Amino acid sequence: MERLRGNAKMILWSCFFVVVAVSAQGYNNPTVEVEPREKVVVKVGKPLRVMCRIGVPLAGCRVEIPGLAPIILKPNQPSDDGISYDGAGLETGQCGVTIANVKDSYHGDFKCALQPADSRSETIGSLKIIVAKPPPNRPELLLSQAPGERYKKGDRIEMSCSALAGRPSANVSLFLDNETLPRDNSRFAYNTNEDSMATVNASRILDWSDNGKYIRCVAEHIALDTPMEAHKQLQVYFPPQEQPTIERFGYVIGRAGIINATVYANPKPNFVWKVGDEEITEGRTDQSQRLQTTTARETRPGQWYVELKIDSVQKIDTEKFYVLEARNPEGTTKYHFRLSTSPVPEGFDLDAGFIIGIVVGILVLLLLISLIIFARATGRWCFAGGSSTRNIGESDIGDPAASIRLLRFHKPKTGDATSGQRPQSQAM
Repeated sequence: MERLRGNAKMILWSCFFVVVAVSAQGYNNPTVEVEPREKVVVKVGKPLRVMCRIGVPLAGCRVEIPGLAPIILKPNQPSDDGISYDGAGLETGQCGVTIANVKDSYHGDFKCALQPADSRSETIGSLKIIVAKPPPNRPELLLSQAPGERYKKGDRIEMSCSALAGRPSANVSLFLDNETLPRDNSRFAYNTNEDSMATVNASRILDWSDNGKYIRCVAEHIALDTPMEAHKQLQVYFPPQEQPTIERFGYVIGRAGIINATVYANPKPNFVWKVGDEEITEGRTDQSQRLQTTTARETRPGQWYVELKIDSVQKIDTEKFYVLEARNPEGTTKYHFRLSTSPVPEGFDLDAGFIIGIVVGILVLLLLISLIIFARATGRWCFAGGSSTRNIGESDIGDPAASIRLLRFHKPKTGDATSGQRPQSQAM
């Protein structure tokens, strides 16, 4: 038992001496504080400032920059290589350095060696200098193969965007036009000594509205003034999209009229108009030669504009049923139309042409009213039968007293011989 107690005391004393020795060494060699911490990214040609400090006055300040021999720095020391001391003086414990023009060879481990004034040894601090280098090529965009020969509505597409050989790795993102696609998972291989690679992945269930949009792989990097991009346009096949019954207003009996529609489908459908029992294909007329169809025009990817022109609208035309059938390999859809000679209801969505027509009509009406007022006032044109010498603002009534009487709604009493005189009971 006594022997065990003796061994325990020896172990405790040994631990005590080790702690004292470590503490003494830490006191004699204080830790160097380096700013920026751990690593810094800088572009070629840009300045860089690194500050190393300890809490005691210094006798010496030495730095090691990758690609250069060790440099001893002092305040107010002339510099012909753009590398100079930076700090408030050695007596403050500061050993800083300013590099006016960073070179690609400075990429690597930076070290600063600080010698306290009361010590014969140096304390070392370190920092990783990452000299930025952009990816040499555009990012790479990869898309999964379509389940069939082409992408269709409802298919799942997987995308991968990669930027190779950048230092540090580029920031890569996937977009659908300007919409950021959420990341499924990302893998960043980051290595400050060698070139690095960044990859981002995403997936999406395709909708018909994705047709014609661009999948964009964008790489941003500190060494690039503008991002680099790779993109591919989506081709999504889908049937003609359904729409509710289409109402058209404002047709005038005896004038030409147009029935139009915009159909969303890919690939291009075949269009057939059905008016009553008659079918009219694209670019043809009906048997009466009054109805003319146009060839569908693609205004945007997967968006088709079609028209049916009526030579002269008759009342019977507003009583017919109009059906447009659109058929492509993905499906068939029918669109129903109703025509009316009634004006467009309040709040109904007007197209630009209809609005322009209303504005022009109002302007013409205002012009006609102005001409009529001018002709009436000057006695011109159809008003030339009156006095030709009447000036603007002159009354048509020659006797001013008569004009005053005309303004009075007075019915003379029976037997009043002087009906043209004013009753005594009325004061002027």
